[in-house]
Amino acid sequence: MPGAWIFMEPYYGGSHRHLADGLAARLPPLLSADVRLWTLPARKWKWRMRGAALHFAERWRREDPAGARGILATSLLDAAALRGLLPPAARRLPLVLYCHENQLRYPVRVDDRRDYHYAWTNIQSCLAADRVLWNSRWNRDSFLAALPEFLRRLPDQRPVGVAAAIAERSRILPVPLDLAPLAAAAAAAPPRRGPFRILWNHRWEHDKGPEEFFTAACALAGEGLDFELAVLGERFAVAPPVFAEARARLGDRVAAWGYREEREDYLAELCRADLVVSTARHEFQGLAVLEAAACGAVPLVPDALAYPELWPPECRYPPGELLPALRERVRGAAAWRGRGYAALCEPYGWDALLPRWAAALGEV
Repeated sequence: MPGAWIFMEPYYGGSHRHLADGLAARLPPLLSADVRLWTLPARKWKWRMRGAALHFAERWRREDPAGARGILATSLLDAAALRGLLPPAARRLPLVLYCHENQLRYPVRVDDRRDYHYAWTNIQSCLAADRVLWNSRWNRDSFLAALPEFLRRLPDQRPVGVAAAIAERSRILPVPLDLAPLAAAAAAAPPRRGPFRILWNHRWEHDKGPEEFFTAACALAGEGLDFELAVLGERFAVAPPVFAEARARLGDRVAAWGYREEREDYLAELCRADLVVSTARHEFQGLAVLEAAACGAVPLVPDALAYPELWPPECRYPPGELLPALRERVRGAAAWRGRGYAALCEPYGWDALLPRWAAALGEV
């Protein structure tokens, strides 16, 4: 195919990798152009924001991808620095920025202070891009709402019109799900029996709120309610200590624990769950809950962040009120088990979103 879109992903893991691989495999026939992946491993995200632009600009000079149609980059790349470092002809190519997250609203660890340089990088990246795509309204709106207060931190020469300029070039475009394997796994799974199974399937990190989840689970166990737990999700070198403490306390109630290397094994666990819970302190889309719901689990998510865009009121709990919501569902297991929400996932599948992705790139 003539020309190509160069997809620069400095953090090639998790949802970032899922999106990059999916677009590279599916978009070329719609764009009449290849999608070439330029990636870096998913580690040390702060260093990626600092250094990935120089890395990709140097690669561009080495490889000279003649006939490139445009650049698609994600928000862990300093797009303003990239544009300045590229050869003059490449600077004029369309540049589309995809924001999986934003550093104005991403929660910091309890013992950290927010480094506003990363938020400033996001701002300048948005202004350097020709189009800014966001995975949810919450992601876009929370970023734009935080801009005025952030810009007031400047001692002088505060820019005007920044939020309006970014809003004008912004579009909402979620990360698509591969729904077919999820539906197939759900169709092949045996009927749910036994204790009501509660699933928590998120990264084992502070921003996913594991302390809140395990506090509620231990309280339910203390009340003698009949349930079991599946705690999945990706774990890094150091996990919050609450995981080991909770596993010891919950004992035989733990039916599944830890990351599943094989995708088929992970989907099988999703299909065994009756309820999938989020306690996230931030969530810009919520793919883990979407996948579990597509496999038949009932979502229980905070009434905040991106979740109101996806799930009806009966699936949401007021922030800080997880325990009574869990208690009600465990006690009413017969009514909640099998109450399907898979149809609500269909607007987030590749079939629904791929044409919108092609249009978003084509229009720049």
